[in-house]
Amino acid sequence: MKDLLVYVADADAQGFVRSLLNRPRALGIRAISFGIERHPQHDAGMVQSGPELARMHKRQFAKALLIWDHHGSGRDHKLKPIQASQEVQARLDLFTWKDNSATAVLVPELECWLWCCENAVLTHVGITQAEFEAWARERDRQLGGTLAELKVRDPKKLFEQLMRERLRRTISPRDFEDIGQKASIAALLKCDSFAAVLGILRTWFPE
Repeated sequence: MKDLLVYVADADAQGFVRSLLNRPRALGIRAISFGIERHPQHDAGMVQSGPELARMHKRQFAKALLIWDHHGSGRDHKLKPIQASQEVQARLDLFTWKDNSATAVLVPELECWLWCCENAVLTHVGITQAEFEAWARERDRQLGGTLAELKVRDPKKLFEQLMRERLRRTISPRDFEDIGQKASIAALLKCDSFAAVLGILRTWFPE
């Protein structure tokens, strides 16, 4: 039996989380065995049937962690993130994961974690902080806001625009994996949802 099942909404999250879990010393946990599964229906699927699919893996993993974006989940206009998390957790508890599972809703989406580890993003695309800020100022009208606003309100749009212009290619899960390898855990802790996930991992798998 492996230590941890992580259920995510897409390949981007899969790549980023895999990189982080492969850095147990940086995370402050012991080395663990884990598997990361993707839901075929992405964020909405995670809310609709994530616990049910996780139940199928109960004999293979000791713990389960479900992670999805609030934006695009189908609950973003109906429930607050904490309410969506509680709804999914209640079903996990029913499906024999009680006390051995957790949920994390990323608000608004995965890219909010990327901008907490901004230095890793900028290193990945080959741009300095000063160049990044100048780039954003030139495009604030096109982007629809300042850097500070976009990192909170629309982090995915900001990330995709920067990647397209700097790397001039399609973004792939490999980009998320590479950024995860460079990411500062201390910087990521500025994001409440990441801090919550890391707290769970440190409780489950102490050094």
